[in-house]
Amino acid sequence: MDTIELCHAEADVCLRQADIDSNESDRPLWATLAQSWLQLAEQADQMSSEIRDARLERAVEAALI
Repeated sequence: MDTIELCHAEADVCLRQADIDSNESDRPLWATLAQSWLQLAEQADQMSSEIRDARLERAVEAALI
């Protein structure tokens, strides 16, 4: 499981916990944690994209040399 998938899985766990938590005041906390995991997934995806772009750029530069 890659980092992005892991973040999505953790967000799902938090959302399920929000649904089943008997303490109503804890539910917003679980939803906030889920949102944080989804933001981390988005950041990881962006970083992966930037790394791929940099690698492609270096490969093109190397091919032109």
